[in-house]
Amino acid sequence: MDVICNFCPDAAVDLRKRTVRGNAVQYVWQCLGCGEAVGSAVAKAVVVELRGTLEVAPFDAGLAAEVRGLERLAAEQAEAIRKAAWFDWYNDYLTSDAWLAKRASVLKRAGGLCEGCGEAAADQVHHLSYENVGAEFLFQLVAICEPCHQRYHAEQAARSMAVDRFDIPERSHD
Repeated sequence: MDVICNFCPDAAVDLRKRTVRGNAVQYVWQCLGCGEAVGSAVAKAVVVELRGTLEVAPFDAGLAAEVRGLERLAAEQAEAIRKAAWFDWYNDYLTSDAWLAKRASVLKRAGGLCEGCGEAAADQVHHLSYENVGAEFLFQLVAICEPCHQRYHAEQAARSMAVDRFDIPERSHD
């Protein structure tokens, strides 16, 4: 009987016994690559025909959980790489002529004063939104002093951001 896993067709598949609802025993094929059950339940008569007994290895639920854990780890690593790529792109953008011109315009618009407290000298430009990062509207940027910037980010950390700021825009900043 040829049983092949749809997820990993080159992996070995073995007949296993597992307990399901109501403590019923069920025989299934288990992929030894990903740990998932393959196909539907196997009749006892077929198990006896194939193995000569109903005594087969137990279904390894931990195998599937381990593989899902590895998949989750791989997804987390991919997300970390994506975020690192975004920050590399963003840091390059912050040195571009386009950003430096926008920054100068925002500082000029504010008359050199912090738009947070209205008292200190503005020395930074803050994004109110990252929705258009790389092609910001000037109204999405504010001139701000370091203490106000720090305060804003401390308060923002408690809130979730609606925009996924780690998507690299498909537009040039040159």
